[in-house]
Amino acid sequence: MAQEVGLQPIPGYRLTKLLGAGAFGEVWEAEHVDSSRVALKFLDCRQQPSSLIASEVRILRALAEIKHPNIIPLLGVHAWGKYLILVMELADGSLADLHDTYIETAGMHVPPDHALELIEQAAQALDFLATLRLPAITTVRGLQHCDIKPSNLLLVGDRLKVADFGLCSGSGSVTHRKGWKGTLPYAAPELYGGAATVGTDQFALAVTFCELVMGSRPFWPSALSGDPPNGLPIDLTKLRDKEFPIIARALHPYPSSRYPTCMDFVQALRKVIVQPRPATPRLAPQSGQTSRGRRSSGRHRAVKFSPVRMGNIGPSGRG
Repeated sequence: MAQEVGLQPIPGYRLTKLLGAGAFGEVWEAEHVDSSRVALKFLDCRQQPSSLIASEVRILRALAEIKHPNIIPLLGVHAWGKYLILVMELADGSLADLHDTYIETAGMHVPPDHALELIEQAAQALDFLATLRLPAITTVRGLQHCDIKPSNLLLVGDRLKVADFGLCSGSGSVTHRKGWKGTLPYAAPELYGGAATVGTDQFALAVTFCELVMGSRPFWPSALSGDPPNGLPIDLTKLRDKEFPIIARALHPYPSSRYPTCMDFVQALRKVIVQPRPATPRLAPQSGQTSRGRRSSGRHRAVKFSPVRMGNIGPSGRG
């Protein structure tokens, strides 16, 4: 049965709006009988490797029990026909959407200090994962997300939350036997060899920061072509002098030469990014959502936007 507005694939949850669609399935907004709203992600079990689906559910269930303020929570898992349905917190949008909003409403990329505030929250979640030991995952060295990019970093009010754990692997673990794992141009070089390690997510976070503050300008054309990379995705000569050594270290081809943690990378950036920024655009909450009770820096001015446009989704949400 195809999903459509008004359908109740889970008792008590009525589909209200399609949020995104991609190779892994669809994500819908749904309203519960108590008027609360959630995101339902439909995974077509017939079209995706069972190991990928099982890995995502296993990791999300384990993380749901531990909880972290910067990780999107899994609220439930249900079977419906050929689909496995993940019930997740409803986000207002992603960093990709926020970037688009800056361009459309202010004619600029995300100011460096605002981008830094956001990736700092991602860094906290990623460093938490990097030291986490889950019985559900065969590893003693923590986890790497392996698919950090703007569309997988969601916003709930002023809080950033990491989503999409379908490619998450243990540090030092073999991730795949052929090809590469991740998304170009964010995937670190070691992922092409089939292994994640400490620093893999830091590489992607650095690429994400460059994209948010500079758009496509610093990228080599080949990095955006979809072809296998033959070097770093960023042309380091396009960076500002003060940011050059910091980004260059986070993008070092050898993981051991990167910063010890994602927060170390963010703190190094913070020391050189001091310029003030204009009023900060914010994504409008999804219908039925408010920002009440969410922490705010006090420096944000709400701006009214057109509805958030969701792009293609990955294994676990948007992106």
